[in-house]
Amino acid sequence: MFERRPLFGALIGLTLIVTVWHMSFQEATSGTSSSSSSSGSMYQESAIVLPPYMPASSLAYSTPLQFLPALPQPNEDRIMSVGIDETETGGGAGGSMVNQSVFPLLLSSILVNPLEMLPKDDYNNLIDLKDFKFIINFNNCSAESGRSHHESVGTDSLKMGDERRSPLVLVLVHSAPTNWYKRNTIRDTWGQYDPRAKLIFLIGAVNSSVLQRRLEQENRLYDDIVQGNFIDAYRNMTYKHVMALKWFTYHCPEAKYVLKVDDDVFVNTPVLYDVLESTSQRRRLLFCQEISKAPVKRTHRSKWYVSIQEYRYKYYPNHCPGYSIIYTPDVAFELYREAQQQPYFWIDDVHLTGTIARRINVTITPTGRMLLNRSQKDAILDRTANATDQLFFFTTPDLREGEIRRLWKAVTYSKNGR
Repeated sequence: MFERRPLFGALIGLTLIVTVWHMSFQEATSGTSSSSSSSGSMYQESAIVLPPYMPASSLAYSTPLQFLPALPQPNEDRIMSVGIDETETGGGAGGSMVNQSVFPLLLSSILVNPLEMLPKDDYNNLIDLKDFKFIINFNNCSAESGRSHHESVGTDSLKMGDERRSPLVLVLVHSAPTNWYKRNTIRDTWGQYDPRAKLIFLIGAVNSSVLQRRLEQENRLYDDIVQGNFIDAYRNMTYKHVMALKWFTYHCPEAKYVLKVDDDVFVNTPVLYDVLESTSQRRRLLFCQEISKAPVKRTHRSKWYVSIQEYRYKYYPNHCPGYSIIYTPDVAFELYREAQQQPYFWIDDVHLTGTIARRINVTITPTGRMLLNRSQKDAILDRTANATDQLFFFTTPDLREGEIRRLWKAVTYSKNGR
């Protein structure tokens, strides 16, 4: 009987230790759960919540506008990409921790287009075009376009020194070759020089030598045109969109944001740049007006007619209308890489921001009040409303050049307080 007492005491002690450990574990778990529920998801996407008439002039930025998905802290950051696992186990495709020396980083640990992940012949391919090339191109992504594509990169780049800057926003404008009046309107208004931005007009090839010479002359004057060797046409819009992402990938990966826009839209760049500059760097962002349940046009009379062979579903996936889209660099790169591997579909906004965005698991952050609707735009033009009555980034498309110039005057007039 007495020989069993030590064993009995040991069992009692072990029971007490297990009980205390279990109670401590429950407290720690409940504390973690309550903390997680109060702070929200690391990648929670929320639209800007502003009063209906918050004036742009009130942007003192004492508290940055948090309209973009939040970033994790640097010590939690992992470079993630489609097809790459973030597990720390060694060996095997998708099973090894990403080697940061392979992936150049921005200061905020945002993915900057690792070219090592692309095929060696990628630069000369554009989806199913195996002989792609830039007819007009240059390598200068600095805020000030000091050189044309004909000039040397080597010694000249050393002379520029600190003048070369990484743009906050790379502005990629889709434009038709003959739209020089629209391009000049943008250059004179919302696209005029700003050290935080780089403006590029994207066009396709033309069948006229006279028109080509005029485009080259325009580029020598402004140094802001990128031209691909596919014919500029409606059915080639996806080539132009992917070419834009290609130019970003190879020639301007240091941009903090990519703005894709059409040449008939007004962009409130003073406000847009101020807001993006005042917020911390983001990732996994696809920011646009979200279109949902859009039916596929099956009538032959429609310009947007699509056959069942081209697209077999009745409705398109949720997507962005192509006139104004903001990408973060990681999304722009992943969309580009995936689009290079998928079959061609000619409606670029549906293909890139709908089908391809789904494949890389990116969801749309809606513009909400950051999009100025037509009635609000007309009120500003009619002078029945002030340009600062509502904070906005974009307008709807199909604006005439005169409307863009008047909107720019209204915005700058209000900002300068004149």
